[in-house]
Amino acid sequence: MIRNGMIKLIGISVFILNIAFSQGVVTQMEKGSVDYSAQAINAVGIGFVPTNAVNAGQARRMALRIAKQDALRQLIEIVNGVTLTSETTMSGAMVDDVINTKVRGFIRGARQVGQPKYLSDTSVEVEFTVPMSGISDIMLPPLTVAVAPTNNVAGSESAVAPTTTSGGISGLVIDARGLKARPAMAPQILDQNGNAVYGPGKYDRKYAVSNGVAGYSKTLEAAQNDPRVAGNPLVVKGLATSGTNRTDITISNADVSRIDVANRNSNILNDCRVLILLD
Repeated sequence: MIRNGMIKLIGISVFILNIAFSQGVVTQMEKGSVDYSAQAINAVGIGFVPTNAVNAGQARRMALRIAKQDALRQLIEIVNGVTLTSETTMSGAMVDDVINTKVRGFIRGARQVGQPKYLSDTSVEVEFTVPMSGISDIMLPPLTVAVAPTNNVAGSESAVAPTTTSGGISGLVIDARGLKARPAMAPQILDQNGNAVYGPGKYDRKYAVSNGVAGYSKTLEAAQNDPRVAGNPLVVKGLATSGTNRTDITISNADVSRIDVANRNSNILNDCRVLILLD
């Protein structure tokens, strides 16, 4: 009975985890992933036991070191493929020697996820992760300062966006499903005239770095429960995508007016309380 109960509990836990994963926006790659919902970049590295190892202990340590080096190399490759804006990817940005050096230095501080896996062929597999906040800190302009709404909340040292007051708008959800939109580190929301409603200069840099310029989800239910916008988010429908990478979303001018009112009352744009729904 106890064993059956444990098996059932494990099955339920796996089912819940699968649901949570399916609602997140993740770009899966051969040896890693970019999780735009969790704001994390992960990579898997593999190390084989070298032939010059003198004993089993040394062989394991050397294989682990090789696996970590491989994971860091994979992280650099994955970061290169991350979409930055509607027109640029990280590979284009990293042509700049200063940016390249900073990104590689940041990746060297990657954190190991879980324990190493020792495989039957004597190889070792390890997973490493870096938060996208570190990449954002390198890439976002240092003077990204939002235009404060009329009732701007007093500045805080914390990068956690303040919650809305009772009855107010808690965030903005842009429903871009059906538009073949794609995720990016720094998307923009545009009006029907092509003007930026949300983008550089519209948000506080500390929130953009810490939490990401925008969050992503696949379902409205998951979005409404996301801490970024949870409570009473304003939901508007995207009309079209813009840019080569299809990451910027155009909304109606009527919805722009609604967003402007919500932002003046609740600071939702300044605090990066924006979430985009994708297919």
